[in-house]
Amino acid sequence: MFLAASVLSATSAFAQDAVTSDVVGFTTSSLTGGTGNIYAPAFVNAASATGSLTSSTSGATSTLATDASLADSAFNETTSVAGVSKGYPRYYVEITNDTNGGDGIDTVGLIIDIVSNTTSDLVVGADASALGIQGDETFVVREHVTLGKLFQGSTGISAYSDAITIYNEDGAGSAVTHISDGAGGFLLNDFVTSSTNAPIYPGTGLVINNPANVTITASGTVKESATQVVVYGGSVVNVVSTMQPKTSVSLGNEMHNALLAYTDVCTPYSTDGSLTAETGFMSTGAGSFVATDFVTAATPTVDGTSEAIVISAAAGTVVKLEGNSL
Repeated sequence: MFLAASVLSATSAFAQDAVTSDVVGFTTSSLTGGTGNIYAPAFVNAASATGSLTSSTSGATSTLATDASLADSAFNETTSVAGVSKGYPRYYVEITNDTNGGDGIDTVGLIIDIVSNTTSDLVVGADASALGIQGDETFVVREHVTLGKLFQGSTGISAYSDAITIYNEDGAGSAVTHISDGAGGFLLNDFVTSSTNAPIYPGTGLVINNPANVTITASGTVKESATQVVVYGGSVVNVVSTMQPKTSVSLGNEMHNALLAYTDVCTPYSTDGSLTAETGFMSTGAGSFVATDFVTAATPTVDGTSEAIVISAAAGTVVKLEGNSL
């Protein structure tokens, strides 16, 4: 399992955007060369559209009617072209409130990929009803953070050499390898098919197998709202981070509420580039953590500017990450 995290140094800065009122910022992280590192960005792209849903028609794909004025087809996903490029969703819709608390399905922070759009409707790649969407929620549309965007201005990634792996990209249990083309783009491991637009979903991370030191400067909007992260069950690698770009973030309620007590294991990794798993921890189900020896108390934190943990869950669940208080 190619998993580890390494950050020797990280700097950050934040500022208020005078036009959108969003808080924007950046972090610069240095990853030690060696076997590899986990890396997770903590920013999102600025909102491309906001508004309220006016109705929802559900199915394998669902149509969300909105009160927003949208540019026709502006959010359409790309399609795969054999031997040329892999198709990816380019934008996602995030639900920002829950209008039916009685159904037991929390929709705040729910993220759904957009397939296509008209001037008022969003077509998404999921059954909206099964996800608890009523058709009257508020929403925001954002462009995905992609490999190409994340690694703009980075140093130390060797072209056609260093592998970058995104877990669950093609569904639960998958691991897709991407390789820099040396010109700002990325290719699948056939060294031909472009994967520059591979998305890195909010609250998740990737694994970089970098023999040399790497520096990454991530920038974007600081997310104030909660974020739902899907955690797949079974023998699946789930790379989960925080959306708070601070050097020390305590992992609390979001893990306790989502993980099966004394069963689901969270594993941090060393910060020396060696891909070495450190002592894992579990929720006790009573507001505290315990190490995998079932005895030693644990108070886990993560460097929110870059690090992530790996979750192994017995059954599929959703971790709801807290937003930033600004």
